[in-house]
Amino acid sequence: MVTSKLDILDRLGRFLTSKKWSFLTDLRLNNLEVNKILRATNDSEIGKAQTEINNLSFSEKDYRNFINSDVLSKYNQLDYIHSKPLEYLTTMTLLDLKEGDKILDAAGGEKAEYIKALMAVSEFKLNAYCQDSLLDGKVTDGIKYIGGSIDAIPLPDESLDGISCHHSFEHFRDDLDIKFIKEAVRLLKVGRKLVIAPLFLTNEYAEIWNNKRIQKPNLDKAITIFDNTASFAGWGAYEGFARTYSPAAFKTRIIDNLPSNCHAKIYKVIVDGKPVPDLQKNYHQPLLNAEMKALVIVKS
Repeated sequence: MVTSKLDILDRLGRFLTSKKWSFLTDLRLNNLEVNKILRATNDSEIGKAQTEINNLSFSEKDYRNFINSDVLSKYNQLDYIHSKPLEYLTTMTLLDLKEGDKILDAAGGEKAEYIKALMAVSEFKLNAYCQDSLLDGKVTDGIKYIGGSIDAIPLPDESLDGISCHHSFEHFRDDLDIKFIKEAVRLLKVGRKLVIAPLFLTNEYAEIWNNKRIQKPNLDKAITIFDNTASFAGWGAYEGFARTYSPAAFKTRIIDNLPSNCHAKIYKVIVDGKPVPDLQKNYHQPLLNAEMKALVIVKS
C-alpha cells in the first residue's frame, strides 16, 4: 500500500511538472535566459569543428509522406513542419536501413515513438530495440525494451546495424556523452552508423540547468547557465541538465575522443532549400535549435 501511494504521488508530481512546462511554453516564457546567451552556429563558425559537413535535403512532401501514419498522426494536423518528426525522418534517412537490420534507439523512452514510426513507414521488417535505464525487458509490438546505462548497454559486440539517439545526447551528464559514443561503436557492425539528432552546436560551450537542487559546479571549460524557465534542460526522470558545444569544444571533447575505428560527419538539415525548423512556429524550441544538425558516426 505504501508503494502504491508513493507511485501515485510520483505520477502526480510528474503530471504537475509537465503542466508547468506546457504553461510556460504556451506563454512563450520558456528558455528566457538561454535565449539571451546561446544561438546556433553559422556557416563560418561551424568550420572550427574540423569535421566533414554535408547538407541533408528534404522537400515538405517528403516530410508529409513520413508523418502520414497512425503513430505520427498528431503532427499531420499541424500546418508547419514540427521539429520532432523531422528529427525522426533525418535519422531514418541517414541510417539507410535494410531488410532484417537490427536497430537500437538509445535513451528512447518507454513510448518508443521513433521506433514505432520507423516500423510503420518501413517497407521491410526490422529487429528493433528501445533502450532506457528505466525499461524492464518487455517485448511489445515487436519492440524489445532493454535497460542498462547509456554507457553499458546489455547487447553483444557488433550486434547492431544502426543506432539512433533523439534529443537525448545533450542531456548526458559528466562524461557520458563521450562514453556513449564509445559504447555505440562497440555495438555497431563494421560499416554501420550511429546517428544523433539534433546535434546542438552553439556560439558558446555551455552547460544549462533549470533546477538549483541538482545543479553541479562545472569542472570543464563550459560556461554554466542557470535558467528556471529552461525547458531545453528537460524535466521528468532525467530533469535538469543540457549541454551544447561550441565548434571548438565539439572537436576537443567529441572528435578528439572518438575511437580510432570510426569517423564522424555533420549533416545540416534543409527543407525546400531552407534551414529548419521555423522557430516562429516551433516556439517550444530555444533559439539555439535553429538550423537543425545531425551527427553521424560510422564504424570502419
